[in-house]
Amino acid sequence: METFSLRDGESAHVLLAGDTGDLPSIRRILDELPDDAYGQVYLEIVSPIQIRPIDRPEGVSLTWLRRDLVPHGLREIAPRGELIRSAVSAWVSEWMPEAPAEGGDRIHLWVGCTASPRVGTLYRELASKLSSGASDDR
Repeated sequence: METFSLRDGESAHVLLAGDTGDLPSIRRILDELPDDAYGQVYLEIVSPIQIRPIDRPEGVSLTWLRRDLVPHGLREIAPRGELIRSAVSAWVSEWMPEAPAEGGDRIHLWVGCTASPRVGTLYRELASKLSSGASDDR
């Protein structure tokens, strides 16, 4: 995605998801958002050493998804894209009703982590759902 554009008077409700390879794109998008933007950023990392401060509008939450902290006490590293898929799917369940309200906010979606088949499948599912009213930015 080269630019992040909003229609006049449109609020910026965003969902951004990616891994450390996507940080330059995600930072650029966050820099372009208006101060009143709101939403969620999910960044999948391998370990806490990759956590760095990221400037963003106050209403945009950032969640670091650590692959070294696999659920259920397993000591393996989670496969690439697994945590992004779970987090985004949960977010979508909460924030994207099956039938969007007329005149409701459009959700602007940007999904990275393109080398992961898990995320590729998720992206295609979301793009299909978003074609009914939200913005599909990738």
